[in-house]
Amino acid sequence: MPVRLLTLITLLTLAGCGSAGAPVRTSDTSFTVKLDEYTIRPQQLRVPAGKRLTVTVSNDGRLAHTFRVRGPSGRNILAITAIKPGESAKKSFSPGKGTYTMYCVLANHEELGMNGKLTVGR
Repeated sequence: MPVRLLTLITLLTLAGCGSAGAPVRTSDTSFTVKLDEYTIRPQQLRVPAGKRLTVTVSNDGRLAHTFRVRGPSGRNILAITAIKPGESAKKSFSPGKGTYTMYCVLANHEELGMNGKLTVGR
């Protein structure tokens, strides 16, 4: 394989990897999270503190997924059970200020990258 082609393939591969990008900020109390194999989008989300929040979670993937929000203590403050492909679920919750982990609890989905950060009021 010519060196130029190999370099181009390497650069394109690296472009697909990397950081989660800048956090998505919303002042709304309702927001949407999209699930896919093995991603949660947005991966970094900032929401207002002191309000009841409503999240709509849609599964754009081919596998069933769950959606959980885990606090710093390791305790889940929100749990949505299996969402089938093409379906969505909505749930409200009242988190305190802080940083939380959004993730899928099925198999090793979280370890495969299906996780994100939810920052409340910071």
